[in-house]
Amino acid sequence: MNVFWFLPTHGDGHYLGTTKGARPVTLNYLKQVAQAADDLGYYGVLIPTGRSCEDSWVIASALVPLTERLKYLVAIRPGIISPTVSARMAATLDRLSGGRLLINVVTGGDPDENRGDGSFLDHSERYEV
Repeated sequence: MNVFWFLPTHGDGHYLGTTKGARPVTLNYLKQVAQAADDLGYYGVLIPTGRSCEDSWVIASALVPLTERLKYLVAIRPGIISPTVSARMAATLDRLSGGRLLINVVTGGDPDENRGDGSFLDHSERYEV
């Protein structure tokens, strides 16, 4: 079984669903989380995607050289970025990381966020495309 940890690219705190007591997102903090997961033997880390999160591709690119074995599960949202650009980004990061990139294909969730990214399709329409 492969066990993953979570990189808090929207901030981190003691309380779910609120920013009360939240720790801001800094590269130093994300580095600490990634290195701890790597040292503890986690298979990889999920890097969330969304308008409230730091960009998952940039975060993965920044953290890959700071870890040894940890894999990075990065989201691709079809319809938001072209397939050829996604493939080129994925191939480059996978090669530079020594094969440590994993892809999470997501179609989006929150309708407001989807519209903000230019996707006006409903849930079932996104899966048909």
